[in-house]
Amino acid sequence: MQTGSAFRSPTRLLTAPQPIDRLGIVSLLSSLYFLQVWGLVEPTSGLPPVFHYIMIGVSFAGILAPRLWQVLGINAAAFIAYYLLHSPVASNNQTTAFFFALIVGAVYLTTVFRRPQDRDMRESVFSAIAGPARWILAGLYFYGIYHKINADFLDPAVSCAVVLYRTLAGHVFLEDFAFGHYGAIYATFIVEAIAMVALFIPRLKRFGMMVGLPFHIVIGFTGYAYYKDFSTIVLVLYALFLPKQAVDYGVGKIMLWAGGEKPMVWIGRLALIVFVASYLLTSGMLWDLSKAAPTHSGFVWYFAAYSFVFYAFVMLSMHKPQDRRSEYKLNWLYIVPALFFLNGMSPYLGLKTESSMAMFSNLHTEGGQTNHLLHGRLANTFTYQEDPLTLLRLTGPQFSADYRPAGKTIVRYELDRLLSRNPGLIATLQTDSGPFETGSGWENTYDATNRFLQKFLIFKPVDFARPKTCTH
Repeated sequence: MQTGSAFRSPTRLLTAPQPIDRLGIVSLLSSLYFLQVWGLVEPTSGLPPVFHYIMIGVSFAGILAPRLWQVLGINAAAFIAYYLLHSPVASNNQTTAFFFALIVGAVYLTTVFRRPQDRDMRESVFSAIAGPARWILAGLYFYGIYHKINADFLDPAVSCAVVLYRTLAGHVFLEDFAFGHYGAIYATFIVEAIAMVALFIPRLKRFGMMVGLPFHIVIGFTGYAYYKDFSTIVLVLYALFLPKQAVDYGVGKIMLWAGGEKPMVWIGRLALIVFVASYLLTSGMLWDLSKAAPTHSGFVWYFAAYSFVFYAFVMLSMHKPQDRRSEYKLNWLYIVPALFFLNGMSPYLGLKTESSMAMFSNLHTEGGQTNHLLHGRLANTFTYQEDPLTLLRLTGPQFSADYRPAGKTIVRYELDRLLSRNPGLIATLQTDSGPFETGSGWENTYDATNRFLQKFLIFKPVDFARPKTCTH
């Protein structure tokens, strides 16, 4: 479906108002994600604040001009560098975004000199990204189900699903009753399973989006944790499933309602300008850049605005019957989602427990124990989880008191990482023979591993209590 002359004029400026396309939708949602991330990590990144302010400015440019897909490439490249510099990163949404950014960066490098301004080139760029990156969402859903097959997630007394349900209930006036608790637990499995399968079946894709998108929009409102960045990167991955003819159909319908292409694109541009100007004013960033980090109360209505608009557009567009022919070709970039899948297997391979897509799952695999109903650490795999230590105290020059609570148990490798990165730090441990202090004779397992493992392995605090209460 031809939606206007914008696609026929390769010499028009990329920043000029034009009808949105699939690549523009992905670029817009990605800019909304990076806007949040660059603000959230600024206080702790150790990088000059001006770097974050520049990247926030780049993200604003991507919001105001969604067809300027080069912004997506710049954000992806900067985020890859940030993630590698700060690895290991204890964030599931940032790990998901990192793998997505790897694909975007690779595609960007192969097309940056080809000036993808015309419609056919933009569609080929979208397909090159979407082909492999869609499988990141499949991996995310797979582990979103698999990690939760444990006794404690299924226990309403401690299940993370119930924790989120109770938080949401306080916002939308739901009753905190037992049926709702069990409903939250099993609805998580059902919704994620439906989405994981239906998105890859053309005739069921609309149903998969209809069910899956509200799930991620709703958790962005809970306020239990700042879920809006995670929900936004998931919206980005959902946008990769939009068929070309569906987007053309949706844009065509909006064009008819607006009275033509020109009114439509200017209304859209005005809406984006109002969005950005309003956020700059209400966040205080306009006069104080240090307020760049979004908060739940400060960002929730902006999250509502773009997530609801995206969902409405998807439901409008997907009315169009879909072409069942695949536009994606297998290539070397499919290695990236395969690596993402292996990353999610880490807890069962005796590797890291943090940033392994096990967020809010109640999963426990450390110390030769597990609450998983199928298996714990697989036989003949790594043993980094097998030596948990109980801390009595950590003392050292200028060391945060956050790490000193009595009885805290962590994996030895994680303790050794803290000791290696904080010279002069002394840990007092509880052993069978009494308190023991690390010192000059302590063998540091972190220092003994290679650079890759030092950048990869990161562990949650260990909780041997049963039932295991919900942590992030």
